[in-house]
Amino acid sequence: MSFADPKMQALLKKQKYQLSGKNTAVKKCRWTHNSLREDRYCYKHFYGIKSHQCIQFSPVLICNFLCKFCWRIHESDIGVENMFRRYDPQDQKKSIEIFDSPQEVVDALFVSQRKIICGYKPYVPTQKYDEAMNPKHATLSLTGEPFLYPWIPELIQELKKRDLSVFIVTNGSIPGSLQSILDKKAYPTQLYITLPAPGLKNFLNVHRPLEKDKALDNIYESLRIIGKGVPFRTVARLTVAEGLNLIKPEGYAEMITGMMKPSFIEVKGVVHVGAAERRLPRTAMPSHSKIMDFAKQLESLTGYSIVAESEVSRLVILSNNTEPLLIPDLHTA
Repeated sequence: MSFADPKMQALLKKQKYQLSGKNTAVKKCRWTHNSLREDRYCYKHFYGIKSHQCIQFSPVLICNFLCKFCWRIHESDIGVENMFRRYDPQDQKKSIEIFDSPQEVVDALFVSQRKIICGYKPYVPTQKYDEAMNPKHATLSLTGEPFLYPWIPELIQELKKRDLSVFIVTNGSIPGSLQSILDKKAYPTQLYITLPAPGLKNFLNVHRPLEKDKALDNIYESLRIIGKGVPFRTVARLTVAEGLNLIKPEGYAEMITGMMKPSFIEVKGVVHVGAAERRLPRTAMPSHSKIMDFAKQLESLTGYSIVAESEVSRLVILSNNTEPLLIPDLHTA
């Protein structure tokens, strides 16, 4: 039985989420459709990912932030209790009751993704359809905070055992989970941390953490853990909106060079879609030229180099020039 509020479950299903078990969700990314029908790929093709072979999923529907720019629905948007307030990460018995095991999660991913893809069979070439039915990549970035999942190292190991490369996008507020994947040598292919808006006041206004007292310090701890050196690729993600957090490039630069020292920086503009339409005006969407201007300021401040851009994805990638952009041996990484 799902831990999610029934009203939230109903809304997610209406939005075409494939819900499985207690807390697992898969959703077709629009780029999966674009890849199958139009041979158009998302920005992850710069890293070697085929959009039609990528599963977008979450092992947990809970989040401890209410970021204004997030296009996913929050409980507060529909007037129900936030699930994070009912979650105690120290209660292992409760975790077993409300979360699917790593094997159950991964089993559900393949079932859900194939259910999503099967309707494309009459409309796409056989080879591409067969590729889509056998995904090779998993991205934990759908909804919720993936590091709230209590068995994240074991989940990464299970995904890689099934020959999936693994990207994880986290808000960085749970350094203990980050440390656990290092301790257990359960390494993702690429780990993203969404950088907070510079300064405590801006951070609280933009990201609205449910644990205000320690959230920013926890993110800084995660950045420093990465900065000490990790055996996998890392990305500092800036999700930026006009009039909100497209500010103070020197503040972001300090976190990047002084704390995290990631492999890459991604500057990604907010898109006025989904639940973000309720929280931000359409004018919050920065133009690609403004994103590029901001990226150039970061280039000057950090010493990283701009290596790729995607206007349709409103994204610019910068590199520290120590690793190739295209991931070598992607499915053994």
